[in-house]
Amino acid sequence: MDGTRGSVTGLTKGFRRPRLRPALHGDAPRRTMVAMGLRRRFAAFRDRLGPPRGEPADRAPEDAADDSGEAVRPRLIVGLGNPGPEYRGTRHNVGMWTIQRLAERHGAELARDTRVWRATVEVDGRPLHLAASRSWYNESGPAVASELRRLRLRRTQLLVIYDDIDMAVARVRMRPHGGHGGNNGMRSILDALGGGDFPRVRIGIDRPYDPDPDDPDEEHSRGRPVRDPDRVADWVLSRPPPEERAALDAAIRDVADAIELAAVEGVEAAMNRLNRRE
Repeated sequence: MDGTRGSVTGLTKGFRRPRLRPALHGDAPRRTMVAMGLRRRFAAFRDRLGPPRGEPADRAPEDAADDSGEAVRPRLIVGLGNPGPEYRGTRHNVGMWTIQRLAERHGAELARDTRVWRATVEVDGRPLHLAASRSWYNESGPAVASELRRLRLRRTQLLVIYDDIDMAVARVRMRPHGGHGGNNGMRSILDALGGGDFPRVRIGIDRPYDPDPDDPDEEHSRGRPVRDPDRVADWVLSRPPPEERAALDAAIRDVADAIELAAVEGVEAAMNRLNRRE
């Protein structure tokens, strides 16, 4: 027994029981704080990217909704067009022309950002955000979705302005919602936002026409509308002659007036006024 006890003593002599670190319990909040910081950094990065593909962009806090509870008042106005000086002044950029007109009217300058040119103006004490995508016209959706997320706005608080080749030059129409109507820029936006429940304004630029052999003097018609995609593309990416440009400038002025009215009194009031314009 003595030998056994002695052997046990030999094994345990000098052995020190490891001390538990009291700080272990304090590590949990420290790890939690690190995780929260990482989540905040990821959230900020995600907001810059915009919503995942196919995810609706109308998930915003309740305080982002219009506080009137009645009229729909847009807070983000987006004008479609193509970036670059070679496309400035082309028919396809009338949406961008309108954004520029609104910014100039309020003494603001569009600032270049990663995905858009943007400015914020004030209309009757209400902030109105203006944006023009820096993406190609047909790829406007992700930039628009990203801007909605950045501003923490709902999809219904967006208004988009774009050209329409199936409307006469300078004719305008405002609608509270709808589909893309064959417009690829709007198709991209609807895909990115997951729906079309937001107002839009179309500005007519018309399309090219070929002479009608049955009406060579164009007494009864302008001719036969061109449907060839290449010729239509050349048309929308060209600059209008002075008389058409003057008519489009007048239409853009009226659209800018209507947008300011929508920001104050709501889309329905603006729509009733703008759609009576001839």
